Amino acid sequence: MSFPIKPSSPRHVSLMKRSILALCLILLLVSFFQYFDVLHWSMLTPFGPNLSDCSIRPHDAHAILAQFFGAFLHGNFEHFLGNVTSLLVLSVLFILQFPRHWFKFWILQHLLSTIILWWLGDANSSHIGASLWVYAFSFFLITTGVIHRDKASLSVMFMVFVWMGGFIWGLLPIDPKVSWEGHIAGSVAGIILALTLGLRWKERRTNRLPAPEDPYLQFDVNQSDS
Repeated sequence: MSFPIKPSSPRHVSLMKRSILALCLILLLVSFFQYFDVLHWSMLTPFGPNLSDCSIRPHDAHAILAQFFGAFLHGNFEHFLGNVTSLLVLSVLFILQFPRHWFKFWILQHLLSTIILWWLGDANSSHIGASLWVYAFSFFLITTGVIHRDKASLSVMFMVFVWMGGFIWGLLPIDPKVSWEGHIAGSVAGIILALTLGLRWKERRTNRLPAPEDPYLQFDVNQSDS
């Protein structure tokens, strides 16, 4: 697998540390919401009587800013654990490919997927959970793999399919308890970002790769001409 910078270089290690730190902070914040069961903890938010107002409710302009917290909330521990575990695995795969862009991508996909869901979702529905992020990361990595088809991108794409398994079923309205509209919104956000910023990030990464040395052009400078 190729990297934008040599894995042993201090710069590469520093970039990965920053991305991993940002990932840990986001996971810690999601865990904080889950631990205190803030879905019913009214003292924590100034946006409404309780954090159930922070769920994403399409076409509902009430406490619209608070709805951007919807992805941080989960219905139960199983819901929380499934999303956080997948987000952690996908984030590691993302950082291997784009070590300097994890936090930037997380912000953009969070805003874009929330806006798409709010704009196109069913007006009678309500959505919570970080599965928006999971599908955004998944489809970003899949799309970059399809477009670039280099060994690193294809390897990451393959690992996404292995980890996510039958995630494609989450895009269909099969289970009324599953936010399939949220999954579609996250998927669309991931594809859009892959087709725009992903292409630019990939080009920058390729330009940073050192040119391969040609063994036929190497010579011993100490060797005298005979």
